[in-house]
Amino acid sequence: MVLQAFGFGHPGGIELLLRILQAENGRFPAEVYAADEGELSLGEDDEDLSELARGLRYAKRQVQTLPPAQGERYQRWLDHASQIKEHMDAGDLVLDPLGVEELPEREELMDEHGIGRGEAACLVLALRHGAPAVFVSSDEEASEVADELGIRRITIRDVLRSWVNVFGPSTAVFDELVEGLRQARFDPGEGFADSLRREL
Repeated sequence: MVLQAFGFGHPGGIELLLRILQAENGRFPAEVYAADEGELSLGEDDEDLSELARGLRYAKRQVQTLPPAQGERYQRWLDHASQIKEHMDAGDLVLDPLGVEELPEREELMDEHGIGRGEAACLVLALRHGAPAVFVSSDEEASEVADELGIRRITIRDVLRSWVNVFGPSTAVFDELVEGLRQARFDPGEGFADSLRREL
């Protein structure tokens, strides 16, 4: 969902995310995104597709079915999302599927902790690489599981806090990203955003 937040919310969101994280690339499992949005027609049930593919298909359906003024928001999501493929082509975003031997570990995390398939797969991948996991701020269950497993984890709020403290963007640029995140349905919280803006 972090890819969706930054990929849908701002035309340069992925580059900004990687810069804030000071990461050469971001890796994600196929459960998060497998470039599989075109495998089914828009009317077919997409429950088995990757999380980001479902988000892309939802946006396409909204553009096709809503009046143009209401569909504009979702068209913006799709326009911004083109950066994801560009970053994958450049190697900044890397699809890193779980191995067959790792799938039981993913299932165990889902069963024991009640977290989703994508979150569990991210945790397995983070364990493999000894890397931090990045979650949306509202994903408290996955964050708690990461803590239990000793995996470093970062939330969107942590990313925004680091952006303000380390990079000091202008208030206009800050407002643009926060509004983009809200438009992409990932509101960091009005009080939280206001406190960061005051710091700027």
